Amino acid sequence: MDLKYLFKMKKIFVNLMHVNRGERNGALGLIIIGLLALIGPEIYRWANPKSSTNFVGFETDIEKFRQAMRGSGSGTPNDSVHAPIELFPFNPNTASVEDFMRLGLTERTAKSICNYRDKGGKFRKPEDFKKIYTLSDTDYERLLPYIKMDESGPTLYTDRYEKSNKASQVFNFDPNTATETDLLQLGVPKWVVGRILNYRSKGGKFRNKEDLSKIYGFPEEDYDRLEPYIAIAAVNDVPRPQTYSSGGNGIVGSNFQKNFAPVGPLDINRAAVEHWQMLPSIGEKRAQMIVKYRERLGGFISVEQVGEIRGLPDSVYQLIKPMLVLQFSEPRKLNINAMTTQELDAHPYITPRQASLIVADRSQNGNYQKVEDVLRIPVLIDKAWLEKVRPYLAVQ
Repeated sequence: MDLKYLFKMKKIFVNLMHVNRGERNGALGLIIIGLLALIGPEIYRWANPKSSTNFVGFETDIEKFRQAMRGSGSGTPNDSVHAPIELFPFNPNTASVEDFMRLGLTERTAKSICNYRDKGGKFRKPEDFKKIYTLSDTDYERLLPYIKMDESGPTLYTDRYEKSNKASQVFNFDPNTATETDLLQLGVPKWVVGRILNYRSKGGKFRNKEDLSKIYGFPEEDYDRLEPYIAIAAVNDVPRPQTYSSGGNGIVGSNFQKNFAPVGPLDINRAAVEHWQMLPSIGEKRAQMIVKYRERLGGFISVEQVGEIRGLPDSVYQLIKPMLVLQFSEPRKLNINAMTTQELDAHPYITPRQASLIVADRSQNGNYQKVEDVLRIPVLIDKAWLEKVRPYLAVQ
């Protein structure tokens, strides 16, 4: 290889590696900045030692929170812990807030029960007590043996159920013609007398002795006492309120023809407003209310659901119940994988909070594979609620 060529390459290499004074100072500055960036945080922590945090107060609050949760039974930590539990027979339709708290329920749950009753809610059997949303399964199982639905005692309606102050007398009478004075003299409670007269005013007839005992709330002991004195004259058969059966496809809310012939008791899923008005104590307003509730519900699946309608007195429901039948039941389904919060909330069995949580859970965890998957929302749902609303839910 030519030496001249090697010398030339050496000169090029030296020129490339050569740095002047300014470049050396710049490189040194970059090295110093890098070192400061690495050791700066350590120097700062050494110069500013962090004081330790005292968690004693926080841990005390946590322990109080846990104690409140254990003591509340079925409420939230905001519920106060009540006095020692005292178990005794009680009627959930008449017990007071204080009675429920003595039984071991929180004030919040006790008030929820009373609010439910104030809005027209009724407990018709012990199992109905479980429908209270804030009542835990533990409290329900604990109190179930003590629920006495027929328990007598002081109630908010004592005056309403009070019998006439006059001494009762017994004599032969016809419940189809007896006057108000006659019935009161017989010792029939005033509020029952009102129901008998109202039943007659709507075209009702007593065709045998047993019919009188079917008046809602007629005291059994009064019927046994008066039964030997009931003398019913021959009654001409008068057609009772009839319904008109649909000749259409049976879909809830379908249009009705006007030339239907009466065929029997009223079919609750096919009856229009005018058909409901043929029943005793059902005017236009109540008929519209029943049909509107049926549409929101998506169709009835049992006659008992008519009794759930807020605004329909239980006395009226018990009066018309023997005239109701369910001949067609195919409830409208709600697709919980597609419904919005507002659409779910429109259903009578789904609260706004439940609707929003169902939609939020679906958005976070994906579509439901089956209806039972909503149980994965522990703060929202229990199995009793799911069994009630399940006929109206679907996944697609």
